[in-house]
Amino acid sequence: MIIIISLVLIIIPYQASIGIREKRITSIIIKNILLVICCCDIIVNLRTGYFDKDVHSTELDPKKIVDNYLKRGTFIVDFIGSFPTDILFLGALELTIARKWTSLLCIFRIFSLANYIEKITSLYNIPLIVKLLFVLTFWLLLFFHWQSCLQWLIPLINKSIYELKRPANTSWIEVANLWDVSRSEQYLRSLKRAITTFMRVGLIYIHLDNAGEVYLIILIRILGMIVPWFIVTCVLNFLQGENSSRLRYQGTVAQLKHFMRHKQLPYPTQKRIIQYYEFRFQYRFFRESEIINTISTQMRHEIRMHTCRKLVENVTFFNNLPLTLLGQIVALLKFEIFLTNDVIVRVNQPGDCMYFIASGTVGIYTDSGKEVCHLDDGAHFGEVALIMPNELRVASVVAVEMCELYRLNRADFMRTIHPYPMLWERIKKIAIERHEKTMILTK
Repeated sequence: MIIIISLVLIIIPYQASIGIREKRITSIIIKNILLVICCCDIIVNLRTGYFDKDVHSTELDPKKIVDNYLKRGTFIVDFIGSFPTDILFLGALELTIARKWTSLLCIFRIFSLANYIEKITSLYNIPLIVKLLFVLTFWLLLFFHWQSCLQWLIPLINKSIYELKRPANTSWIEVANLWDVSRSEQYLRSLKRAITTFMRVGLIYIHLDNAGEVYLIILIRILGMIVPWFIVTCVLNFLQGENSSRLRYQGTVAQLKHFMRHKQLPYPTQKRIIQYYEFRFQYRFFRESEIINTISTQMRHEIRMHTCRKLVENVTFFNNLPLTLLGQIVALLKFEIFLTNDVIVRVNQPGDCMYFIASGTVGIYTDSGKEVCHLDDGAHFGEVALIMPNELRVASVVAVEMCELYRLNRADFMRTIHPYPMLWERIKKIAIERHEKTMILTK
């Protein structure tokens, strides 16, 4: 879609200005095919899930997807920018000028183009400096292209609104004798005029009778004053504002790569370490311990409860625990990340902890290597180790994909549950029953 929308924003203004005298049906077909693809993109967006930052999860409910795209997305501007305006002139194709300048509504697709560029640069973790240079260069080139096309189109609109006529004798096109030269020469001269006007370099010929040209020159010169400051602001914001965490992350990863090369680690190991950093920090570096230590105990407790409470409540023998005890158990959880194919728990080895799956999928395997089942987000395993200290693990647990887990150690749990003997007996009974069922499944 980045390529398609870019072609739309390049081809349509060119056809509406420099190529306005072309009568070939091919150009009309190409334009409308591109716009139809843009319309299909709108349909796809109405069926594509989105990441809800408020609840930190992917939303796949069709009604919510449509509601989000219509209210908070770019649906309105996408629809305006993708509408095949030639349909409005099916009964009056001779209205050449009106048909051409209404096609410039495609400029509204610029919002979704910016959104797609941001997504793809984030997806492939393109370095910030490369992204900055590419994005600024791309937008400036597109900006000058549209300026060039408008430089040619405005004199035509001044002379005629409906049918194409030669521009006025006082227009810059006639003064420069460009009406009968090649289209490439027309475009290059329009581009030169656009850049000169924008950079406020030299004097631009303009006749005061041509109101459209006067207003265009004034607008471009104002933009020539504003845009450089806007670029400087974007660069500073890019480097010091919301992207500072990405810069720090890239700096940390660069140090990590130097460290791994110094230690002469094998390439597979280096790759897994990089994958760990990418998953752990999501391309944004932050010092979690420093952040947590600067907030109050109450806030730390709230964060913990928000992050892990649901995980603990899903465990059968933790049901109906007092809220204070539940909070104490949540505070004991240790965060861990496992990469794909990492062995989390090994069969026939003594266990001293249980795990809660925050995200990811794990596979359960018997001693013979037979796969029993998969567990994913919200599930837990290894709880028998909290109750039966001398019991060996009855199955191996392997990460099917990258997983975020929370570990609860037996020693910590025993100290917490010790003042509640009745709860301890109930938990022990439930754990033994679950252990017996697991033994049957793994045979």
